[in-house]
Amino acid sequence: MSTTSAAMGGNQIAAYATAVNQLTAKPAFFDSTLNQSVSLSYLNYLTDINQTSLSYAHLTDSFGLISGYFRYLDYGGFTETDEFGNELGEFRSAEYELGVSLTRAYSDRIYYGITLKQLYSNLYRSFAMGLAADFGAYYIDENGLQMGLTLDNIGGRLVDYNRGGASAFRPSLNFGISKKFDKAPLMLSAQYNNLETWDLAKTDANSAALTTRDALTGETERRVLTADNLARHIAISVAFVPSDKFNIVAGFDFRRRLELASAQRPGMVGFSLGTQIKIKRFQLQYALVSYNINGASNHLALSTNLNNWYKRSSVTQ
Repeated sequence: MSTTSAAMGGNQIAAYATAVNQLTAKPAFFDSTLNQSVSLSYLNYLTDINQTSLSYAHLTDSFGLISGYFRYLDYGGFTETDEFGNELGEFRSAEYELGVSLTRAYSDRIYYGITLKQLYSNLYRSFAMGLAADFGAYYIDENGLQMGLTLDNIGGRLVDYNRGGASAFRPSLNFGISKKFDKAPLMLSAQYNNLETWDLAKTDANSAALTTRDALTGETERRVLTADNLARHIAISVAFVPSDKFNIVAGFDFRRRLELASAQRPGMVGFSLGTQIKIKRFQLQYALVSYNINGASNHLALSTNLNNWYKRSSVTQ
């Protein structure tokens, strides 16, 4: 949902960038300048799949930084037919997500937060609904070193597509680190995702090459402690930040590259690129993310701070 995170190769939970929609990726991201910030974002995904989202943050003295967001994912229209190809009508499928985050400061350097979210999915005549929570911690020192930790998707489905009983989501534990240099307009970031699961290649058909079969017993064995498995956890990014009004970001997700790129024509799969430009009272963000050789997804976000509009109105009066 965060355009900045998308440009950095995924949810970079330790990379600092003032954008209210980043709170959806890292609930511990605390910035007082986000008070009364609002952001509208749009994602042109694959084929006719589109996503729009709206987020807002408000700083309070008692509770800290409170933010909320609404995300709508539209899979587009479909034509329903019977087994003979006769058209019966049309239908649409979509998913919704509504979340509320609370971010507080433990000290001048350490922050923590939680996001509570409600999930709903409607696919043809089936639907599912669930509740989950994301937890986060964030640290920043005076030298520009930042570290983040998130525990995502603690919760489960209350109703699944088959109208069965409740079931738990599979949580993920992620760690990120970044460094912003004082004498150079650069910020380097790296993230290790899914600490709770080492063997991410288990469900990838391409990892079959790592499987060996015993000629005598016929039993198969697959190597797990490999550099391939290590790489699937890692995403990296670099940001060029000459001022607080402009930056350029590039990222790379190893897992996306290994799982989605074609061996014959890998192209730019796994790479991402983006920019953030501040023009007067508006902040424009754009990201281009490559998932396959047929094209890339386009992320666009427009943000503003309502405080700037209030101040301008009072001066005019």
